[in-house]
Amino acid sequence: MYIDDNEIVELMLANRQVKILPSNKTSFQQFESTCKKYGLDVPFKLASDRNDIHWAMPPEYENLDIEDYIHTLHPDLNSRQWIRVSEELHEFETRNLVDLLRFLCYFVTVLRSNNIVYGVGRGSSIASYVLYLIGIHRINSYKFNLDIKEFLK
Repeated sequence: MYIDDNEIVELMLANRQVKILPSNKTSFQQFESTCKKYGLDVPFKLASDRNDIHWAMPPEYENLDIEDYIHTLHPDLNSRQWIRVSEELHEFETRNLVDLLRFLCYFVTVLRSNNIVYGVGRGSSIASYVLYLIGIHRINSYKFNLDIKEFLK
């Protein structure tokens, strides 16, 4: 269903939660302009260029500590599993992909809270234990001893 920027703003003004994101930069600019016209804060932002990526997610996810988030979801992980998590998180950090993980945490939360069915896992992503723990896929790469290097080539 298509909904235009004015309809989104009307929903926001009516204090209804809006979980719709503009589909591209032009739409975002129009949406941002409409929000400003009505004196509303824009609930997310987009990247101005590839070196300044800002994922479209709520502020509480922008500085999310992924390790704490995983601990909240899976408090029963053993020390070997935490070693694997730490190694993977280090690899994500060295590749400057932590913001992507934060966005994925938000994305999975939105999917689950809206009962949206998504994939069980495909391709090399199933080698990531961290992605499994945050709910991106359902293949336990720790259990099956899959090497993270298969994902982060």
